[in-house]
Amino acid sequence: MIDMERTRGRPRAFDEAKFLDASIKLFSRDGFAGVSVSDITTASDLTAGSIYKAYKDKLGVFTKSLERYIALREAEIGDRLRGLDDARSKIAALLDFYLQISRGPEGRLGCMVVSGVADLDLVGSAADLLRRQMSRRRQWLVELLSDGKIDGSIAADVNVGATADLLLALLQGLRVVGKAELIGEHDDDLIASALKLLS
Repeated sequence: MIDMERTRGRPRAFDEAKFLDASIKLFSRDGFAGVSVSDITTASDLTAGSIYKAYKDKLGVFTKSLERYIALREAEIGDRLRGLDDARSKIAALLDFYLQISRGPEGRLGCMVVSGVADLDLVGSAADLLRRQMSRRRQWLVELLSDGKIDGSIAADVNVGATADLLLALLQGLRVVGKAELIGEHDDDLIASALKLLS
């Protein structure tokens, strides 16, 4: 909790996680360019003065929200993949996870990373955070594919770099297509088709 405003000499605390979660929804749905400080104040019930005091400007809010969004998403993925035996199973679970979050209300809301990349020229220093996140996801896929060659769940002749690029494009593409509400109902077929890249 952070003390944001003083009323009659007493601090009024606000729940930063709740504030950032409200901001994440705005930035995911409308992108950096489509969100104003006024939108943030309306969604969070904080005054503009409080927001400027805590985060300096809209970019400060965006950056902190993006950091939280990435941390929460990474924790979710870690939970989904924990306990799976081989790389192929982990990739299948990852594909299923992205399919699920690309559907329904969450799918329509969109992805803060995708919306941030769309506004890359506008987000200042947060652009580096977005690039690092995409690079980390690709590197993680490279490592997972390499592990799969070792554990035998992925064919030895699979091109690790090219396949990592394709999987990354597929995962982020699902978020884009999901926002447009164009995800089909054939989860198993989509996952099976993607897993053919590993054979």
